[in-house]
Amino acid sequence: MAEEVVWEILWTESAKKSFNKIVEYLETNWTEREVSKFVNETIYLLSNLKRQPEMCRPSLKRKNVRIGIVNKHTQLVYHYQSRKKVIVVLLFWNPKQNPAKLKY
Repeated sequence: MAEEVVWEILWTESAKKSFNKIVEYLETNWTEREVSKFVNETIYLLSNLKRQPEMCRPSLKRKNVRIGIVNKHTQLVYHYQSRKKVIVVLLFWNPKQNPAKLKY
């Protein structure tokens, strides 16, 4: 049986702010069900990243930065450090926004 690699996940301030902004938007404009669904989708993606940090598409801007899909409205941008076994969540991003404004 193969040993499971567990990575530590850290969040930047930008990631916390962008995540909370999405949750606040959902709480204001949608129901608790959508909030719960978004949080669960995020937890699911992060738990998969712990085992396979390279599973998402690589960024064209920076090395070791990848972009994962939380749902059709939200992407998670993260950086991983393979030596330290650390994943750093950089931010959450709506792919419908202007890509020129995407800064990480």
